[in-house]
Order: sequence, then structure tokens, then C-alpha cells
Amino acid sequence: MTDKIKHSRLFLWFIQVLRVCGRELLLVFRDEGVVIFFLLLNAVYPVFYALIYNPEVVRDERVVVVDDNRTALSRDFVRRMDATQEVAIIGYAANMEEAREAMHSKSCYGILYVSRDFGQSVARGEQGHISLYCDMSVMMRYKAMFSALTNVTQAMGNEQLALKVEPITNMGGTIIESRQVPVGNPAMGIASAVLLFILPLVLQQSMILGIAMLHGGSIERRRRNGGRDPMAIEAGPAATIIGKMMCHQIVYVVPIIYVLHYVPLMFGFPQYGDIVHIICLAVPFIIAVSLMGQTLQAFVNERESVFLLFVFSSVVFVFLTGASWPRYRMSALWRVVGDCVPGVWMANGYVRMQSNGALLYQTAHEYWMLWLQVPVMFTLAYLVERFINRRRYRSWIAASEDNPNALTRIELAKNGVG
Repeated sequence: MTDKIKHSRLFLWFIQVLRVCGRELLLVFRDEGVVIFFLLLNAVYPVFYALIYNPEVVRDERVVVVDDNRTALSRDFVRRMDATQEVAIIGYAANMEEAREAMHSKSCYGILYVSRDFGQSVARGEQGHISLYCDMSVMMRYKAMFSALTNVTQAMGNEQLALKVEPITNMGGTIIESRQVPVGNPAMGIASAVLLFILPLVLQQSMILGIAMLHGGSIERRRRNGGRDPMAIEAGPAATIIGKMMCHQIVYVVPIIYVLHYVPLMFGFPQYGDIVHIICLAVPFIIAVSLMGQTLQAFVNERESVFLLFVFSSVVFVFLTGASWPRYRMSALWRVVGDCVPGVWMANGYVRMQSNGALLYQTAHEYWMLWLQVPVMFTLAYLVERFINRRRYRSWIAASEDNPNALTRIELAKNGVG
């Protein structure tokens, strides 16, 4: 008899989970704001962000030369700079003032200055001086010009060293030959390096915003209906959390494949990962983000507050992933904060898969850290649902039973009217 009761309770609990999931799906597709966050944002934002950096590598940046040396060596140096794919020498300026005027008028974006003693210093075996002045309004321009300058100076330096050493050693060719072999980012572009970190964060941010907006809509319905939500399903806290989480998993099947697979494919970003392994890594990620969103919904009191509370956090999450500053160089505090964010682990595992061709077992640390976050986030979401949300609802119901206008007065006072 006891076993039958237990099976009956388990069956009823499972039915509650399915009912919550079904009702949540209905609420998602009936709410235009949530559809925008869950679907439209994931469809448009990655493409829009990628187009900003497309093409992600600049070519033939216009540079003016101020040559105070005027030797065969300096002219050779300028010709080599012009031969690179990053720089296009558009002419010579008589002095730095004329070159600055060309830069201010946007006729060029860089000034290459050859010092007066450049040729003589190199001939004596001393260090010659070349200065590059760049327009820093766009970092890609600086990167392109500096890369060209570095490659040319290294090549000419090796040749000059070989000329000094060859008569002694009777060697031919350069002393040290260097080749640049990009691994994981063949285009050596900013988008290929950065956008792979951002794509998982787009999924995370869109889900958190959508969950918060759904909760804000529920709060508003409860204020209008004496503390009760006519669209809610009566279920326990655990059934409610798991049912909503199942809904989010169903809704995000298509966005995950589109954002993590087809967006890199459309723009030619590194794509060495196996889509099956990427989806396996994304499963605990989506579960953890769903539970994280249901935890953070405690701070939401109306639909519009999601923009004030959560939109700004996307920039913080980008820094925490290590896209702009390596995580091992961060302070212990920020590393701990990053460890608590599912998108940080997903972004680093995803980049390893897409850029370096890592398989799932090679990203085991990120994978299991995501699964570790699931019970932690579930516990936090359970505490929020049971001891914050439901206590608030019960107090609203009690206040409304004593005074039907109590919630209306609270809402008017909150908006500075009553």
C-alpha cells in the first residue's frame, strides 16, 4: 500500500511538472517581449555583432612617410612596408607638420617616420630608429600597421645580421628564420578571437532576460488579481522550477544550434568542433542558466525592471570569460565571480572546441563545472521560490483579503502616484 502511495505521489508530481512546462510554453509564445528575448535576440544579435567586424582583418591602411634619412636603405624599408598586405604607402610628406595635417584630414591613418641617422646607425651595426604614429580610433588599424612594421623590421634585421656574420662563418641566408603560423585563428582577426566567447553569452543573457520578464508579468498579474496569478499552475516549488527549466530547454534547442553552429559557419569563424560535442557541452549550460535566471528573478518586480537590472551585466560577463584579459591574471575575487557564471565555463569550453578542435573529454573540466553548477543553482532557485516568492504571494493574498484595494495602493505608491 505504501509503495502504491509513493508511486501515486511521484506520478502526480510528474504531471505537475508537465503542466508547469506546458503553461510556461504557452506564456512564452503569448508574450511578445519574451519571444523577442528568447528567439529574435538570438537570431539577430550575433549576426549584427559579427557584421560590425566584417571584414575582421583590415587591408591597405593608408600611411604617409616622413623620411629624414633619404638613403637606399630607408627607401627599401618603405618599399617593403608598401608591399605588405596591411599597409599602403600613399606618399611622402616633407615634414611631420605636413604629415599631421594629412592625418587630421583623414587622408591617411598612420605616419611612418624614418630618423635622420637610420642608415648610418644600421651600417655601424647599431640600432636604427623607425617611428610609427597610428590613428587609434579603430584598434584594428593599429594592429594591422604594427604587425606590418614588426614583420618588415624583423626581416630586414635578419638580413643585416647575416651580412655581418656571413664573411666570418661563410654561411648563406639568414641567421634565424621565423615563420608566423596562426593556430586556431587563421585569419588572425578580432571577430574570430572574440566573438566565439560572446556567442554563449548571448544565449545566457537572452534566457535570463526572458525568464525575468516572464516573472515580471506574473507579478503584475498577481497585483491585479489579489495576489493570485490566474495563469499559474498550482505545484510545489521543485515541480515549478523543473517544469520551467524543461520549457527553457525545449525553446532553446533551435537557438543553440543556430548560434553555436550556423553563425560561425556564415561568417567563416573557426569551426573545428564537433556539433554533437558542442551540444553535449551546452546541455548542462542551458540547465544552469535556466536555474540561474529563476534565482535572479527575485530582484524583478515588474517587466521593465529587467532592462535596468540585467542588461548592463553582459559587459561584465564578457570580461569574466577572459576574452579581453586572461583569467589567470585576474584577482582571486573576480576568478571566483567568474566561476559562478555558467557562461564563463561554456565560453571557454566552446572556444577550445571551435578554435583548437577539442573533443568533449578534452573540455572535461568545463563540462563538469557546468554540471556542478546545476545542483547549486537549483538549491538557490528553490530557496528563492519557496521562501521569497511564495511568502510574498501569501502576504499579498492576505493583504488583499483584508482590503481589496491594498495591492492597488501599493502599486500607486511605488510609482509615486498614491
